[in-house]
Amino acid sequence: MAAPLPPDKVQELQALASRLVQPGARRGELIAAYRAANGGEPASDATVYRWLRQYAGYVPDRKPRSDKGSSRLSEDALAFIASSRLASVRADGRGTKPIAVAMDIAAQSGFTINVGEGTVARRLRACQMDLATQAKARTHIRMRSLHPNHVHQIDPSLCLIFYIGKKQYIMEEALFNKNKPAAMERVKLKVWRYTRYDHASRAIDVRYFEAAGENQASLFEFLMWTWGQQPGRLSHGVPKMLLWDKGSANTSAGIRRLLDALGVQHETHAAHHAWAKGGVESANYIVERQFESRLRDEPVTSIEQLNAASLAWVRDYNANAIQHVDARVRCDDGELRVRDDMWSTILQMPGALVEMPERKVCAWFMHGKDDQRTVRDNRITFVHPQAGKSVLYDLEPWAKEVYNGQRLTVAPMLIGTYALRVWLPAADGSDRHIDVEPVREFDQFGRPLGSVVIGQEYRTAPHSAAQQVAKQLAATTWGAGTSLDEAERNKTANARPFAHMNDGKGAVAHSHLGKTELPARLLPKAEPVQTADLVAARAARAVAPVLTLFEAARVLSGPAWLGKPLLPAQLALLRQLHPEGVPEDQLPALQQRLATRGALRVVGSD
Repeated sequence: MAAPLPPDKVQELQALASRLVQPGARRGELIAAYRAANGGEPASDATVYRWLRQYAGYVPDRKPRSDKGSSRLSEDALAFIASSRLASVRADGRGTKPIAVAMDIAAQSGFTINVGEGTVARRLRACQMDLATQAKARTHIRMRSLHPNHVHQIDPSLCLIFYIGKKQYIMEEALFNKNKPAAMERVKLKVWRYTRYDHASRAIDVRYFEAAGENQASLFEFLMWTWGQQPGRLSHGVPKMLLWDKGSANTSAGIRRLLDALGVQHETHAAHHAWAKGGVESANYIVERQFESRLRDEPVTSIEQLNAASLAWVRDYNANAIQHVDARVRCDDGELRVRDDMWSTILQMPGALVEMPERKVCAWFMHGKDDQRTVRDNRITFVHPQAGKSVLYDLEPWAKEVYNGQRLTVAPMLIGTYALRVWLPAADGSDRHIDVEPVREFDQFGRPLGSVVIGQEYRTAPHSAAQQVAKQLAATTWGAGTSLDEAERNKTANARPFAHMNDGKGAVAHSHLGKTELPARLLPKAEPVQTADLVAARAARAVAPVLTLFEAARVLSGPAWLGKPLLPAQLALLRQLHPEGVPEDQLPALQQRLATRGALRVVGSD
């Protein structure tokens, strides 16, 4: 770093700056005079201007160009180039289409491109259309939840701890990384961390499972643990909504069926949108730093000991009861709050605390597939796990959406008393369902009290129209009004971008290649290859197939040749000329020879 100028030099620069801003000042002469007065120092005018900006705050009042802010490149052309490059971005964020290629495609697609690549690059940056800016274009909405147990976030992740025998090991980066999969494969049973985060109170829960990978059995055990009431842990209960990623265990039929039965609205975030559950990601970071970092100093020898230690840590951390550790949450209003204190406000929300049903009932949903039942007279029956017997359900309120003999998918609910969830097929393929309560009132003979009494009342059955399945066929294009989510879906579906351009012909990307007139060039005469193999190949003659004497006589007797059977003299001549067989290419010559011999024989016989 250059040494700062002495005070007298700074004063000279400030005086020079005041003269430079005077109207009509000749900057070049003033700068030259300053350098001459200082013995030619500094060595360049650029250094003087840099000193003026640094020490005197000088800003030259240059007249702006008359065409400042304008460009010969149209906004439509620039937008096409930007979107063409954006459409070629890989899933990992890498751009694969250079600006020059996008310019060529734009030019061939009807846009006027009359500027250079550098100008286009500057315009893209100035208009925030470059790939770097667009990669960060999506902003995140700040969301809130209404009360504790309103929204939970769950995330399973591989823990760095594993056990072999009764000894604890920790995966080191030097031995376990993506470039050394064999080291990871040696650890058959890995330790998986399942973390739960309550969005309102920020309460954290963690549980560890030893398994080869993510599976729905571990996830089921974690849900039973984290939503059940545990000694020493304050937060518990079934949430209204669950956010998580698209793991195979998360989206398995058994887990989804259990959540539906519990009345939990479950949603997975879109691919590459892990920020949607950023709370549980932060919770994982807290667990790693505040709990798992302690295990190296005080190892545990089994997964049971690990879970016992984690339960004690969860208890104290949520209560802010760990000495020297401030576990409070700094909220957006600037206040510091304890997690357990915030979760305790669930007492002020009637109906917010929902007890987890017993394990036996919940486990029923982890076996088999969703059941199907047949509609008969707008009714279905189902053996509900809570009832332990067949229960009758009346579908008359939805008579226009079902029909007799229809097979409907059903699943028992754990909320309510013997409630049943029934999925109704929709024309648009959407997932529609109804929650039906069972028929509860029966007469002493076991028939529903709502049924018609014979001879006392007359009632026609409601009209049951078969659901008309409609398929809406639409060509999805990336035209005006396309949202970001729609554009992502189009790209995932490999839809062709710009299909609406050029009267529906789409963009011209490569069909124009090979048509440009190229300059004529003088080339030397090529020398032939004279290898031994090529010389032998050129010298080789194709050998015609050889016919037997019988085959040759039959061919020559045909209508296309002599047109009659060969005479004995002709056969003798044929045998004399070709005793080993007749080459096929010799048949025309034989035809003339044998025709002459046949004519001579006829003359001699007269």
